Amino acid sequence: MVADTTPAADKRQHEIFKRMSGERKLLLAMLFSDQIRDIAIEGMRRRHPLVSEESLKAIYFKEMFGVTIPHRGERMGCPFLERTE
Repeated sequence: MVADTTPAADKRQHEIFKRMSGERKLLLAMLFSDQIRDIAIEGMRRRHPLVSEESLKAIYFKEMFGVTIPHRGERMGCPFLERTE
């Protein structure tokens, strides 16, 4: 249980989730995931107001997943993605 949720509210929420179909639960999870991502990116946008949208997404991926996303025009460092001429 989350500290800001009363036991009665927590119980009610679990009852509601039990009655939901798997599809509905998945759709809610996807919606929540999208909302959390949007909130995180908005926070980054406020901390870095002069950064481009592309750079914000790169910062997001680095902070959330530890993955560095190269900017357009940068080489990926992956042999199967680099052109061989």
